[in-house]
Amino acid sequence: MSAADGRDVGACADGNCEIAVTGPVTFRFKGPAGPATLSVTEVGPNKVEYTIKSGNGQSNGGATGPGQSCITVLRSNGGGNSCGGQGGAPRPSPQPDAVVIQALTGENGTAILRIVSD
Repeated sequence: MSAADGRDVGACADGNCEIAVTGPVTFRFKGPAGPATLSVTEVGPNKVEYTIKSGNGQSNGGATGPGQSCITVLRSNGGGNSCGGQGGAPRPSPQPDAVVIQALTGENGTAILRIVSD
């Protein structure tokens, strides 16, 4: 799998990007309630785990298995996660006053992260 922004975590600063990650990485991006931080804690073949901190809240997501992914939606008043089999999942649609983060597992130990703002 290839990503539109390659491995450039700096592309995520504005809250819109698609990057490939092969190991733990932490970066900041523009969240709905100010700066947010995404920390990828583990990446492996068909596995990705991450933590997002935004304001006073924290959200964890993780997916294991071929074609698995997680979507985290951040809003100024909270957020939520949904994980499961969404292989070949398209880029998530922007949502009003929210940031949507999608993490997809990859067979070769490369995970794809997509961040979408309105």
